[in-house]
Amino acid sequence: MGTSPTRVDPKHDCQPVVRNKWAIFDLALDWLLLILLFSSLVVTLLQVFLRYFLNNPLIWSEEYSRFAFLWLVFLGSGVVIRKQGHVCIDTFVKYLPAVIQRLVELLVFFVMTLVCIALVAAGCQLTITTWPTFSMALQWPVGLFYGSVAVGGGLMLLNLLRQRPYISGRIFPAIGIFLAAGLIYYLFFFRSILVLPQINPSAVLLIAAFVLLVLGAPVAFAMALGALIGYWVGGAGQVPMTALPHQLANGVDSFLLLAIPFFLLAAELMHAGGIMTRLFRLCTVLVGHITGGLGHVNILASLLFGGMSGSGAADASATSKILVPIMEKQGYSRPFSCAVTSASSILSNLIPPSIAMMIYASITWVSVGRLFFAGVLPGILMALCMMLVVHIIAKKRGYNGLAQRPGLKEVLAEFKSNIWVLGMPLIILGGLRFGVVTPTEAAAVAALYAFVVGMFVYRELKVSQLPKLIIKAAGETAVIMLILGISAPFNWLLTAEQIPQMIAAAVVQFTNNPWIFLLIINIFLFLVGLPIETFPAIIILMPILGPILPQFGIDPVHFGVIFIANLLIGPLTPPVGLLVFITASVAKCSPIDVFRELFPFIGIMIVGLLLITYLPELSLWLPALLMKSGF
Repeated sequence: MGTSPTRVDPKHDCQPVVRNKWAIFDLALDWLLLILLFSSLVVTLLQVFLRYFLNNPLIWSEEYSRFAFLWLVFLGSGVVIRKQGHVCIDTFVKYLPAVIQRLVELLVFFVMTLVCIALVAAGCQLTITTWPTFSMALQWPVGLFYGSVAVGGGLMLLNLLRQRPYISGRIFPAIGIFLAAGLIYYLFFFRSILVLPQINPSAVLLIAAFVLLVLGAPVAFAMALGALIGYWVGGAGQVPMTALPHQLANGVDSFLLLAIPFFLLAAELMHAGGIMTRLFRLCTVLVGHITGGLGHVNILASLLFGGMSGSGAADASATSKILVPIMEKQGYSRPFSCAVTSASSILSNLIPPSIAMMIYASITWVSVGRLFFAGVLPGILMALCMMLVVHIIAKKRGYNGLAQRPGLKEVLAEFKSNIWVLGMPLIILGGLRFGVVTPTEAAAVAALYAFVVGMFVYRELKVSQLPKLIIKAAGETAVIMLILGISAPFNWLLTAEQIPQMIAAAVVQFTNNPWIFLLIINIFLFLVGLPIETFPAIIILMPILGPILPQFGIDPVHFGVIFIANLLIGPLTPPVGLLVFITASVAKCSPIDVFRELFPFIGIMIVGLLLITYLPELSLWLPALLMKSGF
């Protein structure tokens, strides 16, 4: 597989099997993640209830949720190390000779070890420094907040040494690398016995991070070491190492971003609670009878599911399990069925709620509500483009629709059966439109809604399933948020060196035409999206590209839709093609065959991207209509 953001062994997604001396320790950590996420959810829901029904909101709810969220991210990052689930790009490494691959494995292990040591050492120093200061609402020591970085770094280091996945499980090389990394950190980063002020720190940072990414180091660790080297080179001993954990923690410290685990949990509850099955049934009644019917069902289900889960990976996995076998039984080829599923899964990050949009909003400070509504029409446009391709291919191959067109009575009966399913996007978007809830509170309400419907209305969700679903959502959150947190010191260095301003000046000298600028940016983003996934690309590039937009008069909300729509083509395109590998893995199909079937979809999606780019009204009309309050 080209990249492995979900490289978690499915047998270990949830609670570990008790079979070794570490089992109790691992189980306790998993349950600690459960408690942190569940308590944040309960406190957020309680805040909504007290504010609207008793007019007595909690003054400490947001502060507690931020503390719990930070500990969730860093403890979860250590747990994900154990499960080998951090995002990495190993596409290029596998083509190297075996001896070189071995050396690369040692280098990656060294990088991860050095970063973990830096997090522990600098995190402990920052914790001690900030302990005497207390938070405003809870009056907890601020050192408790930053202590999560040190504890999480220690847990990552412990599990890295335990697992030793990058050095074939051997303990002696691991100990040697650990000692060497500790010595290097002490001499060069802590004591600063050698400084190189004449070297441009931004160039060193970017080169180091890029090389490590190509060599297969997890994205978060490649960026972290790049930031460490940048501090060392540029600071000439003046930038304290505590800047790393300080910037890292502050990069995660956002109540808005707490919406991500809540939406991921909502998606898990929907799937386990039978909501997805009913959604497919509704879509079948609506479009299953036309030529290529099940392909259209696949796309329409993703369009609706995207408005509930916000996760393309969740959509691809759920749809592959349910629809691909049904399509194959109806005569569709398995590669084509996987291709439709992969292509339609990108809609989950265009149709609100979208995790990619929440990350974009947290970096650019644009309105989440406006960004959510801006994605609706472009998402529908992309879905219609895909349906056109399905119709043309179905005509050529004889993929007919289902037996007969359902009558109005049957359609209305199916809508009535799915009234609970369709309520979730109305709750999310309606709550944001009228300012009833924040995005994070909307995500919490969505998770509660999915639980109530699955447990008490459809009665397919079991209490015994809840722990593993919560733990899985917590682990997926940690993978995403560690990258976002590490991007803060990374981007701080770039900003300090005025890299965005330099790039903006160079671009303006090349062209002052916004249409040409957008074309150049689209080509650039398409190339970036081939090896790099959507979330890391947003985190790395937006602090650089964002300051350029005002010079061309481009609305950042419109640009956000362009940016995300462009990068979503990458997960469908070699060499990475994450969504292709997810669907092919679930359906037991050759990824190469799926890639072949995807080319018509990629072509029509590029056409859709150009329409989104040069018709800004597609993105801006709906938010202007519905969000006049500027929420």
